[in-house]
Amino acid sequence: MVKTVAVAGASGYTGIEALKILARHPGVKLLAASAQTYAGKPLALLMGAGAPDMKFCAADAPEIDAAEVIFSCLPHGSGAENIVKWRQQGKVVFDLSADFRLKDPALYDKWYGHAHAAPDLLKTAVYGLPEARRDAIKNADLIACPGCFVTATLLGLLPVVRAGWVKPTIFVSAVSGTSGAGRKSEAAYSFCEVNENLYVYGAPIHRHTPEMEQELSLAAGKEMHVSFVPHLGPFNRGIHATLFAEPAIPLSQAEMTKYYEDFYFASPFVTVTAENPQLKNVRGTNHCHIRPLLDERTGKLLVFSVLDNLIKGAAGQAVQCFNIRFGLAETDGLPMPPV
Repeated sequence: MVKTVAVAGASGYTGIEALKILARHPGVKLLAASAQTYAGKPLALLMGAGAPDMKFCAADAPEIDAAEVIFSCLPHGSGAENIVKWRQQGKVVFDLSADFRLKDPALYDKWYGHAHAAPDLLKTAVYGLPEARRDAIKNADLIACPGCFVTATLLGLLPVVRAGWVKPTIFVSAVSGTSGAGRKSEAAYSFCEVNENLYVYGAPIHRHTPEMEQELSLAAGKEMHVSFVPHLGPFNRGIHATLFAEPAIPLSQAEMTKYYEDFYFASPFVTVTAENPQLKNVRGTNHCHIRPLLDERTGKLLVFSVLDNLIKGAAGQAVQCFNIRFGLAETDGLPMPPV
């Protein structure tokens, strides 16, 4: 089974990664890639060697409407109206923005600073974290794929939160590479500002916080609270998250490690490591490496979680959801060595 696919907003870092994966995917026929600024220019301009012999098209090009499946890589707030149209046309949509991740439109309004353009679609969207929503994704037509910080946090904490093993207040400290901010030309993301530097931004009101709380609360069956401190690091890509929680019951390291291994036994892209995970081992891949560690001296639980923000935290995760939705092997198109 081969599906015709278009990528909307294909000139951003996430869109480019989506194109690279989809162009070699055995279950995909790539019909179009829209990028208003680059319309009429070859995909190779941004994808480099090995790019399909195609040109970027305009956002309203008929090739987009001809596809059965849309990967929407448009910025937050700018793709919702298009997604309404695509859903009315019967297309399956994988949205890589944050527009359909929060279920409460009032929460979206509060944290994103504007009213949601399609609140009626929020109730039909399925949260696209395969390790938590695999069965729901199989029957979904609008999949809201979570981003990098949230994916690293949820994969690191879901096992113990779902088991009821931790108290309801979580602290997250995470470092992102500069590609997490997109292809912006702002001075804050220039080489001279980022190189040999590390700083906190968006604390304590980063807009991914309510998404973490929403999903952890659903997993726990009770309200969970998250303090989130993101940092910008001097590297191109990757997320390194350190998650802190307080056990609600007595735990041992052996018990916790085995539980994590069992929890992710059937998840091809999550590995529980015996050593502290490193970004270099997952960068350029759809893998997430996790290590749960019990600090027996203080009684605190530490979880280290690393992934590539552009792949497992964006484009690769969306393709993983595509594979699940259409009954393909979950790994199709996604075996990639670290870079």
